[in-house]
Amino acid sequence: SWYIMGLQQVSTVTVTSAVASVFLTGIDDNSVYKCVVNNASNASGDYQLRMRVANSSTQDSAANYDYAGQQIRTTTFGDNAVPNATFFGATTTGTSANEGQNYVFYFFNWCDDSTFSSWTFEEVSFDSNPRLTGDTGGGRFDQAERHDSVRFFTGSSVSSEFDTTQGTFTLYKVV
Repeated sequence: SWYIMGLQQVSTVTVTSAVASVFLTGIDDNSVYKCVVNNASNASGDYQLRMRVANSSTQDSAANYDYAGQQIRTTTFGDNAVPNATFFGATTTGTSANEGQNYVFYFFNWCDDSTFSSWTFEEVSFDSNPRLTGDTGGGRFDQAERHDSVRFFTGSSVSSEFDTTQGTFTLYKVV
């Protein structure tokens, strides 16, 4: 027999003017969840889209984010590995025309308080150099705790946050 994966939309946030962050809520069991980020960018400068695990509107900023990927650009490629970060950080984009980020995330074990929350990601972006870039990989939050949401925000250093000015963020449950 064949199994066909389906998606049940859980929440969507469409950003059309400056917001400090985007929270996607509604993760209520240990199903796999898919998150699609379409055309996210900012009007402040050359900054990253970032992600943190969260419970309702409380994010976890502990240095427990470990992630790695293979980045492919129009001119080069390379590996990236980031241990003990305070967020998952995407490619840096800027404010020029066409600069933006598109992502597909899969979230695993988000609601399980006895194991690590983990994710995979695929990215296609036009970065701040400007050049076309892609990235694929995965990560985990290496503290066993339950999460029911995810927060996206824009940043330039460990502590600096800026507004996200456009994008559509959609969370689905894989059924």
